[in-house]
Amino acid sequence: MGRSVPLWSILLVAACSLLAAVESREVVCYYGTWAVSRQNGGGFDINNINPALCTQLVYAFFDIGPDGSIVPSDANVASGQYNMLAKFSDLKQRYPALKTIAAVGGWSATDNFTPMATNAQRRATFVRSVVALLQKYRFDGLDVDWEYPTDKGVFVQLLRDLAAAFAPSKYLLTVAVGGTSFEAINRYDIPAIASIVNFINLMTYDLQGDYGVTRHQAALYPGSAALDNSDYKRALNAEAVITYWLSKGAPASKLNLGIPLYGRTFKLANPSVNGVGAPVSGVGTKGPITQEAGILAYYEICSSPTLTRKQYDSAQVGAFASGGGEWVSYDSVESIGQKCDVIAKYGLGGGMVWAIDMDDFAGKCGSKFPLMTALNN
Repeated sequence: MGRSVPLWSILLVAACSLLAAVESREVVCYYGTWAVSRQNGGGFDINNINPALCTQLVYAFFDIGPDGSIVPSDANVASGQYNMLAKFSDLKQRYPALKTIAAVGGWSATDNFTPMATNAQRRATFVRSVVALLQKYRFDGLDVDWEYPTDKGVFVQLLRDLAAAFAPSKYLLTVAVGGTSFEAINRYDIPAIASIVNFINLMTYDLQGDYGVTRHQAALYPGSAALDNSDYKRALNAEAVITYWLSKGAPASKLNLGIPLYGRTFKLANPSVNGVGAPVSGVGTKGPITQEAGILAYYEICSSPTLTRKQYDSAQVGAFASGGGEWVSYDSVESIGQKCDVIAKYGLGGGMVWAIDMDDFAGKCGSKFPLMTALNN
């Protein structure tokens, strides 16, 4: 039986596609390279990528060795069984307009930043090794994903050293940042960072917090007064992040709005109470493919046999679904369309996704890459 496509989805996709084409917005696609080894139909290799959907493709992640040099987080993925570095290099050769970026850090590689960045010798080793890596594998630049710096000056000095080394070859330098005002005020010298890097990728997701109730993980706007009943909670939305960074001197053209292609899940305390703000008893069950408690890829959400009660919150801008005693917050084609409007409204550089391997790349629920297509075709 054929699938009908709502008119609003066609119009939103067309609007965002026109936005990217006419105004040359960035579409930054992080690729969690470990996805290549996922089982049960979730394995995502270089051949699954449609390069036309991204302006920047980001290899996640590299780590930092004891001497300060940049090293692959997973040698088996990078150069062993899956040979991902060679595949990235080949992709760049086949699609020269695509910018390929090496990302260092991530949520599991935080501890090694400080020993490197606070020691001049190890910092110099890091910078030299990064340049060698970019040259060897044809990367166009580096993304620094330090989650999270504890010394603003140390972070800025690291970026300055990298920028100086990158200048002769015109390599790109970008950062991924935890964007809320409560994070940024103690971690980032925003004017200094903005003067050094090419782009700032705002991680405007994982904003649900741990409050014992369901919340959108990537809301565009604040919730009700009852739900967002503190200054901190009222900062947990994308527009608040955007306006804060702009107010502190970040150029709009350097800011990329982060959009998750996965959902955050909860177990409902009472399955019959399943709206935003419903009591929860913990994080949701592992997905059949991603195998991480509290997280589902979009392709697991759209194909779930239990998460069948799908709803949309037009006030905060976010989709959610429930069923089987579980609840998930995620971005849909509709919410991404509205985020495209906000990108245009504030004149941002573009959008960023975590992660391209979590979209419906195989077309389980219809056309392939529906969320990526909604952001940029």
